[in-house]
Amino acid sequence: MGGGRRAGRRVRARFSGAAAPDGGLLLVANHISWLDVPLLAMVRPARMIAKAEIRRWPVAGPLAARGGVLFIDRHRLRGLPDTVADIAGLLRSGAAVGVFPEGSTWCGRAQGTFRRAVFQAALDAGVPVQPVRIRYRLTGGAPTTVPAFVGEDSLLASLWRVVMADGLVAEAEVRPVLRPGAHADRRALARAAQRRTGPAPAGPGHAVPGGRDDVAPSRPVEPQGEM
Repeated sequence: MGGGRRAGRRVRARFSGAAAPDGGLLLVANHISWLDVPLLAMVRPARMIAKAEIRRWPVAGPLAARGGVLFIDRHRLRGLPDTVADIAGLLRSGAAVGVFPEGSTWCGRAQGTFRRAVFQAALDAGVPVQPVRIRYRLTGGAPTTVPAFVGEDSLLASLWRVVMADGLVAEAEVRPVLRPGAHADRRALARAAQRRTGPAPAGPGHAVPGGRDDVAPSRPVEPQGEM
């Protein structure tokens, strides 16, 4: 799996690694931008999981609902077991489900902790987990935080920044699959998936050529349970 193709007028997508397998599959990736969603869908079409707030977004919310996105209310922890059971049912049926287990976007120079609940669905369904490492670079290869959708950023401002970027490259590295039964519990499975998605090479406190001047090293994730 490799090469590149246009994901939009100014954004080029590049893929590396093996093709995602057929059948029930949990696709997990680090989360940087709204661009991550179409990028992950290009690895393999999947039912995406998103926070319930997105349903209320103008334009994007209705489009996501019509596209089959599963909206999760992370503030209703009592509903979490039912949500896990629903995801496991989809996985057993042979569907792919895509999720960003950090629960929020980070700038790409650091990474949040993967929440564990969704990995229980993969264990219950007996399906593999496919980690995908997402990065954004400029044409020359320098890492960039331009697509990062963090903090008090508005969707319109983020869209405009991406449109105005020159030579933006979205990279998806499909990491080796985590086979069913290879990890004893959801904690171990989540940790293994997080190790394989890893942060981008430029760490916190380092300059990122072509990046945003106002972006923080990370976006803290509010404590909202495991999902």
